[in-house]
Amino acid sequence: MTARQMRITSFGVLLGLALAWQMVSLVIPAESVPGEPMVPGWQFLASTTFLNLSDYWTGGFGVAGIATGGSRTYAGAVLAIASNSVDTSVRLFAGLLLGAVVGFAAGLAVSWSVWSRRLVFLPGQILRTFPLLALLPVFELWFGLTFQGAMLFVAYAVAVIFFTGTINAVRNVPPIYIDNARTLGASNFRIYRTVILPAMFPELRSTILLGLGTAWTAVVGAEFLGAQTGLGSIIAFSKIFGYVDRMFLVALFLLAYAALTYAIFERGSRRLTEWMPRDHAAERQTMLLLDEPEAKATPLKADHRLAKEGA
Repeated sequence: MTARQMRITSFGVLLGLALAWQMVSLVIPAESVPGEPMVPGWQFLASTTFLNLSDYWTGGFGVAGIATGGSRTYAGAVLAIASNSVDTSVRLFAGLLLGAVVGFAAGLAVSWSVWSRRLVFLPGQILRTFPLLALLPVFELWFGLTFQGAMLFVAYAVAVIFFTGTINAVRNVPPIYIDNARTLGASNFRIYRTVILPAMFPELRSTILLGLGTAWTAVVGAEFLGAQTGLGSIIAFSKIFGYVDRMFLVALFLLAYAALTYAIFERGSRRLTEWMPRDHAAERQTMLLLDEPEAKATPLKADHRLAKEGA
């Protein structure tokens, strides 16, 4: 299957899921509250639900907010989504950056020396085992419903992932790379800078992607507990009044943002791993085996039978 065929198949599956949701919305007419469908159809989300999001615009840029006597407008809905998306993104990327730096540094410290390993490894493993959502109320009580509280919670969630991922990435660097560098007289610091860091990045990519997904989950969870702004706060307010359609539409925005960050990172990281050797012939052979398992299995069976007869 070519890359274009895979994209077409993926788009077809996505379209099928969207149609299935629309069919379910027609079959299940139940309402969470009067006028609010339990399973909102796409036409309802694109019109009524989106317009209702202007309730979360406080006013400005020539568009009055609902609280100041304004009416529901699509301009207010756009501004509400934009302003709350910015607030969520600032909390997310601040926490992501802090957590990535702390977790990455702690993971490198484990492999730097025996003493640093003794200082960092056990506390890091203990912090990693704490249930993430169970600590959310603790962060709320410690830091309050503030920007710092949400940012630190995201940082903690990301740091434990980067800590474990960094340890595994360093451990999987081929020892021959390090041995050759030591033979050439490289210091410990230079080995890390010129050998370990570049060699570990391809394996660290999955850790970064996992950290991105965890960061989106953590920031929404932190906002859900009582933040006054952010996409998570819209979900929390919608839950109080039973607005399933608003919760679902905001979740779609979050899904789009997460997919966008994944795509940006994938495109950027691909250039940083161009130095890696790729066996295109082996890749093509693998794809052929996946596409035609029966055709490839028959000659193998025949060769095995001839080998037995020759023996």
